Amino acid sequence: MALLWLSAIAPGTAQAQQALPDYVVEQFGRPPAIPEGPLPDALLRAVDVVFVESLEQSIWGRDQEIALDQIARSKDVRLAWIISDMMRFTWRRDFDNALANAAATLMEIELQTPHRWGEITDHLIAWDVPSY
Repeated sequence: MALLWLSAIAPGTAQAQQALPDYVVEQFGRPPAIPEGPLPDALLRAVDVVFVESLEQSIWGRDQEIALDQIARSKDVRLAWIISDMMRFTWRRDFDNALANAAATLMEIELQTPHRWGEITDHLIAWDVPSY
């Protein structure tokens, strides 16, 4: 009970991952380890470059690609949420591909369908992955 209360007053500081039902594991596999707590400053900067600066400046270049690669290599599956959110609004195929590949890397999955946004989101929901 204290854990639930603590997570309600300080989101992201204490997340207990519940055991997933067998049917979820059968359909979606096991999720990667889900980190707790705030993102490191370097990773927050990468998030800012990819998801804030790229939109504010309408650019997608080398800096954004490097930052997205840093996000993908971070092993923080919680970041797949912001990636899936961005995928809802992308219209450039190369950007959508980069986002889908980064999410798949974070989630340690191979995307199976052309409906990548839905597949990524379904995994996040089924695995009960919290936001960062």
